Amino acid sequence: MNGPKDNKNGINFGKYTNIPLKVEKVEDIKFDNQHPNGYNPGFKIDGCEINLIASNQYCCLFVNYGHKWFHTSEVQRQEEFKGYDLLHTLNSVYKVTPLFTAIPGVQEKYSVNLENQ
Repeated sequence: MNGPKDNKNGINFGKYTNIPLKVEKVEDIKFDNQHPNGYNPGFKIDGCEINLIASNQYCCLFVNYGHKWFHTSEVQRQEEFKGYDLLHTLNSVYKVTPLFTAIPGVQEKYSVNLENQ
């Protein structure tokens, strides 16, 4: 089903399937901006893809970029805004933005509204 009932915290990871994402750490809650793996505010990944099965199983955002994997700590809450989400984890806050590339002259007339998703 790929919806919010597919993991223990009710996070809708399914909305990120089949869409390239930009994931950016915007706030550090636990490590005082000294994350042991260097994932401090400003860390970002452009063009990654979600691993929906792992994300739902562990209730963490798991993404693949190139031949690398990244995952957050457990996601506690998902805040939806127009054009992006904020994922509040045990340790951090991440901004997740879908990346769309319009075909000039064609797709501009078919706008994508991420409200109410």
